[in-house]
Order: sequence, then structure tokens, then C-alpha cells
Amino acid sequence: MNQQILIITLVSLIVVISSGQPVLGYGGPPEQSSSNNYTVDIISDNTSYALGESVIFSGSVNKYDEDRNLRITIFGAGNSLIVSQKTPVNEDGTFSHEVNLNEKFSDGKFKVKAQYGNSKATIAIISFEVISNNVVSQDNKIPDWIKNNAGWWADGQIDDNSFVEGIQFLIKEGFMQIPITEQGSVSQDNKIPDWIKNNAGWWADGQIDDNSFVEGIQFLIKEGFMKLSK
Repeated sequence: MNQQILIITLVSLIVVISSGQPVLGYGGPPEQSSSNNYTVDIISDNTSYALGESVIFSGSVNKYDEDRNLRITIFGAGNSLIVSQKTPVNEDGTFSHEVNLNEKFSDGKFKVKAQYGNSKATIAIISFEVISNNVVSQDNKIPDWIKNNAGWWADGQIDDNSFVEGIQFLIKEGFMQIPITEQGSVSQDNKIPDWIKNNAGWWADGQIDDNSFVEGIQFLIKEGFMKLSK
């Protein structure tokens, strides 16, 4: 009887010791996979742009891996895919990428995803906005004589050509940025609508802002009353 008790005791002790050995030898929980250790930081050079401008993205990854690709993808309204491009990463982990805001873009907010490799853990998300009516340079003030011209034109004191020359001066000197607009063919039979002159008069008097006024300028371009030099 005593021998059976001794055998049972020895077996139990062996089981306890055996079950404890793997815990001591394992070294804790498994490490995260390497993909989870890669991160991306990305910024844009501005928060809002006009059509025709370019967005410059820059940033860095925390660890360079020559076998990984950085992909920058831009989504529009409803998560519609606008553009997706691969971008090289420098050996120091930095990158820079330029995207032209061409005819694929329109007014609104856009989401940017930067993904380094295939893991969702490596995705960074930022956003920017396109404002097609962003027509006035922030560094330049429109000369008063331009608004005077607009008022005189609205009152019939100067002719169409003089007014158009003033607007062309604004565009050429960078005081006004016209969004991408298809230019119509010139027609000698068309008369500039009265509402354009009304807009010019209201703009000269400060009753409407620059963005509202530029809609009339776009109309002149589309209808061929005004030609923009390439």
C-alpha cells in the first residue's frame, strides 16, 4: 500500500515538473509579425488647391525595406478611386511624390492613403480639398483700376475690348487664377449677355465676391469672347 502511494506521489511530481518546463523555456508571448512594425507618415504641401495645380506629398517610413513598395492612392466622393501610383522610397526612409490636379479631379474633398507593403498596419490617411474657384492670389491684391474698369464697362463707359484686356492682364500677372476651362471659338455674331456686365458692376461695388465674378469670366472663355494665351 505504501509502495503504491509512493509511486503515485512520484508520478504526480514528474507531471508538475514537466508541465512547468515549457513555460520557463518559452520566453513569453510571440512577437508581432514584422509587417506590424512598419509605419508611414505623410503630409501634403497644402490643405487646399485649385484645379491645374499640383499636390506634393512627402513623408517617411520608419524602416526602409527595398522589397516593399509605397503606394499613394487618392479617393474622391463615395470612395471612388481617382489615382493610384507607386512611389520610390529613399534609403533613409524619406519620399516625395507629386500629383497634378488634372481633369480627373473636381471640387470637393479627397482622401489620400499611403500604404507601405501589404499590411493594413502600414496605412496612413490624410485629406485635401480642391476649390476650383480659388481665383485670387493670396500674395497679390487686385489693382483698383481693374475694378474701376469693370464698373465703367458695366455702365457702358468703356467697350468690351478694354474690359477684356484688363481681365487678361489680371490672369497674365497672376492676380487671378482661372480654373481649367475649355475655350470656345470666337464668334463675331454673339453679344456678351447683360448679366455678365451686371456681375462686373456688382463686383466693382463690392456686392459680390471674386469667386462669383470669375464664373462670368469662365463663361466669356467658354463662349469664345475671351482667349487665354497658352
